[in-house]
Amino acid sequence: MSPNNDPCPETDRLADMADVKFFGALAAAMTHDMKNVLAIINENAGLLGDLSVKAQKKATPIDPLKASTISEKIRKNVTRADTMMKRFNRFSHSMDHAEEFVDMEETVMLVASLSERIIRRHGGTLTVIPPPVPCRIHARRFVVLHLIFRALDILCCNHADPASDIQKQMTVRFGSELTRPEICFTRDPGFMIKRDVLFDSPKDRALLAHVKMKVKMMDAGAGFCLCTARPEHG
Repeated sequence: MSPNNDPCPETDRLADMADVKFFGALAAAMTHDMKNVLAIINENAGLLGDLSVKAQKKATPIDPLKASTISEKIRKNVTRADTMMKRFNRFSHSMDHAEEFVDMEETVMLVASLSERIIRRHGGTLTVIPPPVPCRIHARRFVVLHLIFRALDILCCNHADPASDIQKQMTVRFGSELTRPEICFTRDPGFMIKRDVLFDSPKDRALLAHVKMKVKMMDAGAGFCLCTARPEHG
């Protein structure tokens, strides 16, 4: 850090490298899910085509119920794809934003939806408890999204987790002080997170420096909180 507590050039470089990896991870997950949705749409479009061919070549009447069922599956998956693309579009355009007040609950919900496949692959489920008061920090939106993703990654994909073969129940809750935003990440009862995996790499420290937040361990290592290093207003 520089003397005025702003990120230094090396911190900027490390944060940029981590940002690229973060964007790639979510892009890979999202495009994989999109490919699956397109495959379902293509399969059902083919079934409709088969019904049409039979009707034309064999003079077989099209079964209205079957055609309606197939059409409904296509409609639902088009809607699903549209929702996925809108979320990814919001995520992509977050890179355009300069520093602003960022709603932390909204950010958590967006990251949770974008990383659902990654969390599910590691046997995780996520519950987000709404904040008792608005929880906002002044920072770049994309970096905040990255920070939340990294927190969930540590919580869900901790390689030192002895219970890697069972479902991981994760919970996100928010602090109650309006001017001192805090967001806490916890796991199932009995889980203990090790301090040495908690934002301890140079890239993680650079990420925290950019949003001016610090990490606070919870009692008995049951989880951790991210809190602002100074009061927030706005």
